Amino acid sequence: MAKEIRRKNGQGEKENQGGKPYFNLDEEKAFFDEVDEEVRNEKFKELINKYGGYILTIVILCLTFAVGYEKIGEWRVNKAEQTNARYAQAIMPKEDYENNIAELESIVNTETGLYKDIARLQIANILLDNNQTEKALLVLNQIRQDKEASDKIKEIASVKLATYKIDNATYEEVSEILMPVVEKSGAWSPMAKELLAMSAIQNKDMEKAKSIYEELLANGNISEEFRARINDMLASINEVNATE
Repeated sequence: MAKEIRRKNGQGEKENQGGKPYFNLDEEKAFFDEVDEEVRNEKFKELINKYGGYILTIVILCLTFAVGYEKIGEWRVNKAEQTNARYAQAIMPKEDYENNIAELESIVNTETGLYKDIARLQIANILLDNNQTEKALLVLNQIRQDKEASDKIKEIASVKLATYKIDNATYEEVSEILMPVVEKSGAWSPMAKELLAMSAIQNKDMEKAKSIYEELLANGNISEEFRARINDMLASINEVNATE
């Protein structure tokens, strides 16, 4: 093609003799454009011949990954919907609460992650509702000590466990349960501190309780209702101290 253009250029040069300009800019530009295109096509052919197999493999892998990722996404959505349905069925009130527990235990044994953790927590709740306190506390204690359980679920289990332990446990025992929650300084930390203060009162350590309540008041991230409750407890502690 480049040779044809050169021949046309030659003819044009002869026709342009006799006073007309010798150099035709448009024809020369067309020639170089054509040569440049042929060079690029030849380079592309060389690349395809040399790396065509690799390029095809990469394209196939990319398409496979895209399709596979979409299928995995669909599978996860379907599985989540099935698990949601199982959980909803498991917590529906039944004549015998043990049937609820059996269904929840099935989820615990077959699922992982949050579904498993929530199912375990719900088992404890059902046991508590049916006056199976010792069994429930055992479940809560297992959850809070489980390294694979969600931190949020462990915090809830710890607070709930401490609530039922306060009346009979020593301050040290309650502290062992709640200090991991306090140290995280999360949403459950203020409640954990309040329970520690209540445990101190239960064990007749008013100064410890007062110190914890004052620390809570210094924390600006508590509700007005919570603040009012703390002030009431501090007033009661001060009255007790005044009578001693």
